[in-house]
Amino acid sequence: MESSEVTIPPAAGGYPGRAVAVAECPAGETRTGGGAVVTAGNSYADRYHLTASAPISGERWWAFATNSDPSNAGTLKAYAICAKVVKNPTLTTP
Repeated sequence: MESSEVTIPPAAGGYPGRAVAVAECPAGETRTGGGAVVTAGNSYADRYHLTASAPISGERWWAFATNSDPSNAGTLKAYAICAKVVKNPTLTTP
């Protein structure tokens, strides 16, 4: 499993802080799933929102989060679940 962690900045000027995280599988591996998690800063958890979490082009997983807390940053972590794909030979019956 691969991951990418970024800081969600505090809200400023009446707008929420925003952050994007992208996790990518290494070369030779295929993305089989993924997800994301938001961790609150030192305030109320309901101020931090995971807005989107989805697969994107290539072998990557993308996540977007917002933070309406004007005083504390949060954390966004995206995960890509990866696997090596092995080609199986074609079996024939005699």
